[in-house]
Amino acid sequence: MFLLGLNEQRVSDFQVSPDGKYILLSGSSGYLHLMTTKTREVIRSMKMNGSMCAAAFTTDSSQIFANSQEGEVFIWDVQSSKCLKKFPDDGCVRGTSLALSRDGLYLACGSQSGVVNIYSQQDCLQKLEPRPLKAIMNLVTAASSLCFNSTSEILSIGSRENDEANRLVHLPSFTVFTNFPEFQKKTIFQTRCLDFSPRSGFYSVANNKGHALLFRLLHYTDF
Repeated sequence: MFLLGLNEQRVSDFQVSPDGKYILLSGSSGYLHLMTTKTREVIRSMKMNGSMCAAAFTTDSSQIFANSQEGEVFIWDVQSSKCLKKFPDDGCVRGTSLALSRDGLYLACGSQSGVVNIYSQQDCLQKLEPRPLKAIMNLVTAASSLCFNSTSEILSIGSRENDEANRLVHLPSFTVFTNFPEFQKKTIFQTRCLDFSPRSGFYSVANNKGHALLFRLLHYTDF
């Protein structure tokens, strides 16, 4: 599909805004391109220092959080494309992933070392150098996948470099569930991507074997 206003040889990823009005395209050399879904035209471009590894819209679609490979988090205003703020991800040498909770409370940033820092979104906006609420250190290889469930009670973290490197973190206690995954046998193998169903009744993980595994979360009664 031809996109008006896009001058890129490669687009590595995209995100759809919660209100359905925009698609955020991840380009090269630190560029992010904002496309309107109505006309399929790129209306604005933003550039970070370094290379982009992950980005996400806030729940109200008014802001974009992006994590750079150099370990800096950028916050942009969607309407003006102005960079509102940038700050270093605490202790991060190389960033790998990012996720925002749907209730607007949390930001999660993953790193090459496997550490996942969880921040308050408000702290990120208001404090000069926000400190993590918790650093999750249960992965020993790069945290390549992050996802909050619909109620922001669970953060899923995964790495594509090790078998069974997939954990579920409870919020707001920031504790890791000890009963997942089952360590007696390999089930997940290497995590490629992960997500929750709309009402969190199911959790799915795609792995390097070409399988999409589906787990039932019994705490949630609906799909």
